[in-house]
Amino acid sequence: MNQVIPESVRRLFWDIRVETVDVKYHYRFIIRRVLDFGNPAAIKWLRATYPSQVIKEVVDAKRGLAHKTVVFWTRYFKIDAQKQHV
Repeated sequence: MNQVIPESVRRLFWDIRVETVDVKYHYRFIIRRVLDFGNPAAIKWLRATYPSQVIKEVVDAKRGLAHKTVVFWTRYFKIDAQKQHV
């Protein structure tokens, strides 16, 4: 897993000190932010950094993601949108 957020992706973290973000520990936060606001290059970095299953789990949880992001990535990953969380 790549441990450095590239300069081109850092702009997505305008509200925090990106140096304090740990790519491994803060993966949910990073995935949500990139899926919500990232451009194709940022998505490419995300997909190279995290396994698809991890990204799917974040999308499936829906927490902290914009509705349009959830709809798009649920369809992209073919996640059962009707599944209820307990």
